[in-house]
Amino acid sequence: MTTKASTALLTAFWGVLGGLLGPRAAIGLAGVLLLATPLLLPRRAAAHPLPDTPLHDHAR
Repeated sequence: MTTKASTALLTAFWGVLGGLLGPRAAIGLAGVLLLATPLLLPRRAAAHPLPDTPLHDHAR
């Protein structure tokens, strides 16, 4: 239920925005937001941290 409501709300928002700014500006703004999405996502630690010891011991 929440997903359908949020989809309807965002669709209505972009419809109003397109009516106010015009379709080209609304599509351009959507494209800018789409490209900026990776910058807006939270950062996480590296999935595989570097080990403390070397993988190959060349000192033998």
